[in-house]
Amino acid sequence: MCHALDKISKLYTKVLLESPSAEQALGYVKDRGFTDDIITKFGIGYCPTSRVDYIKHEFLTYTDIDKLIDIKHLFKVGKNHHSDRFSGRLMFPVRNPIGSVIGFAARTVTGELPKYLNSSESEVYRKAHMLFGLDLAKESIYSANKAIICEGYTDAMAFHQCGITIAVACGGTHATKHQIAQIARYTNNIYLAFDSDTAGEAVTNNTYRLIKEMGLNVGKIDIPQGKDPAEVLLS
Repeated sequence: MCHALDKISKLYTKVLLESPSAEQALGYVKDRGFTDDIITKFGIGYCPTSRVDYIKHEFLTYTDIDKLIDIKHLFKVGKNHHSDRFSGRLMFPVRNPIGSVIGFAARTVTGELPKYLNSSESEVYRKAHMLFGLDLAKESIYSANKAIICEGYTDAMAFHQCGITIAVACGGTHATKHQIAQIARYTNNIYLAFDSDTAGEAVTNNTYRLIKEMGLNVGKIDIPQGKDPAEVLLS
């Protein structure tokens, strides 16, 4: 299954960078200040609206498709057909610590709700257990003996683009005990860089207490009011 997800993730990135159908999605990423190199490094992509037939005939084998359908990662299974769950969305691959894609977070670029859709929970994907970017950051975290936790995927990407490669994202409104435990494999020193708004401050305080309760060292990175880390770093 992970092999199939790795293949589809590469297709998403290729579509984002090369297909005219991804112009709006690529424009969003570029307007945020991200380079092609960082897009490729994190495997950011775009799910085209006609992807089901394209995958079947051009990219994945039928065995791959069957695996993806079985775990409901990418398709809604209907009576007579399989519809695409993430059509027209910007795709953020979630990788395990060794770098294999195990799921996706799919962001709207058209304003539709919900803002994010996530892969279904499965035997290998538990959203509350995973950290976006840990596969890329773990060696730097171990070497520097410190880590930065962000809320958003683009925040972690922004730190890496600026050369601060110890950043990961919890990908939600709070960091969980499982996520903190993953970082604790590499360092006992954690810094929080959540959005500087009312919700972000609440998340920071809750995560701060959780990390202290787990016996780890924790600090906060000051972000200007009303901003998120990516806005500050890439402005």
